[in-house]
Amino acid sequence: MKNSNAAEFMTRVPLKLSPTTDIVDAMHALLKRRTPEAPVVDDSGKLVGMLSETDCLKVLCAEAFEGTPEGRVADYMSRAVDAISPGTNICDIVSRFQDNSYRRIPVEDENGHIVGQVSRRDILLAFEAMRDNPRLYGTKDQHLDLEDSPGVDRAMKRARAR
Repeated sequence: MKNSNAAEFMTRVPLKLSPTTDIVDAMHALLKRRTPEAPVVDDSGKLVGMLSETDCLKVLCAEAFEGTPEGRVADYMSRAVDAISPGTNICDIVSRFQDNSYRRIPVEDENGHIVGQVSRRDILLAFEAMRDNPRLYGTKDQHLDLEDSPGVDRAMKRARAR
């Protein structure tokens, strides 16, 4: 697992927002996609910020004091973004999550274009998938009883059976 990198388990087509998108429309998009944050990209596809649920709470405060929420994504987004490359090692990604409060890290190519994002859940699912694969995690006799352990493969089998 320590040799895994961001490209192996990142979300390849995340919700992308424009800095000029109306903030209420952006909040609706976050809610509709059930995502806690989304990268903000300019017209050329380069990462310029992130809009999170925390950023959206600022909109609610502004509405409470000033009336109808107004503005664009650029007015509320976080501009300081800690992006990684597709080759970033999983241990480095875990360390960044432990040192910061964000839930997703954008992945950008060498030209600064967003190619995906990695969430805490992506890392946990990658680990769980490896545990469910006896070729990667050892044999059933050596490590765990795959029939009795929770995991992605087991959860998928249960979901398909419904």
